[in-house]
Amino acid sequence: MRYVLSIQSSVAHGHVGNSAAVFALQRLGRDVMRVDTVRFSNHPAHGGFSGGPAPADEIDALVQGLAERGFLGDCGALLSGYLGTAANGLAVARAVERLRKSVPDALFACDPVLGDDPKGLFVAADIPAVMRDVLVPAADIVTPNRFELETLTGMACDSREAVLAAARELLEWGPRLVVVTGLLFPRRAVETLAVTREAAWSVRHPRIEAPAFGAGDTFAAIYLGRYLETPDPARALALAAASVAEILARTQGELALVPAQNAIVAPERVVPAEPV
Repeated sequence: MRYVLSIQSSVAHGHVGNSAAVFALQRLGRDVMRVDTVRFSNHPAHGGFSGGPAPADEIDALVQGLAERGFLGDCGALLSGYLGTAANGLAVARAVERLRKSVPDALFACDPVLGDDPKGLFVAADIPAVMRDVLVPAADIVTPNRFELETLTGMACDSREAVLAAARELLEWGPRLVVVTGLLFPRRAVETLAVTREAAWSVRHPRIEAPAFGAGDTFAAIYLGRYLETPDPARALALAAASVAEILARTQGELALVPAQNAIVAPERVVPAEPV
């Protein structure tokens, strides 16, 4: 099934949320049904923005329209990201239920966007509970960064061993695969871990000092796209990490998603994922 339903944020300028994920998935050969949870002029880190969240009932109506016309039957996965409001998180959960009625084995990939180091939480205070209690347990794949994994589990994630333990705790909630991004152990490298109940893999790339707004959204989309090609956690990890590393290497302001788009499809330097 070639379609992915992507429910996350949108910006008029830049590449975050759906404004990154849709293009990345399309470059990997996936058509995308796009539903926006917020519509901002730009990423809030630019010192301000215009726009706001979409109403949850609008998200429900759009997904219902897709279902009523049979379009969800061609959809193999749902990708969620920045929610904007807790109510939108519940709308995403309803969308997952609708999709699985049409396609029982459809994947749900949840990027639990809550915050990041060193800023901390950058969403409304009631969103972590919806993510923890509703969306993560329903997901097949979860892609938190270090801060988000710590926030979800309440477990310190200050070493690779601690991160692995927290990821395995998250697996007990329902997901089959947890992919943890943005690990700085040691700080000169960026490590990404993929963890299942049976195994775990690691990929490291040199740390790149560049603005990374949208890098996590792009990684989650590429990882899902690669996993849909072949459900191999280690292969998807190696390819997605390589793609994002090459995109960041060309980034000076906004994420260089368009200039570096060939890296999405054919990254030049793929570091094999190693078992840990």
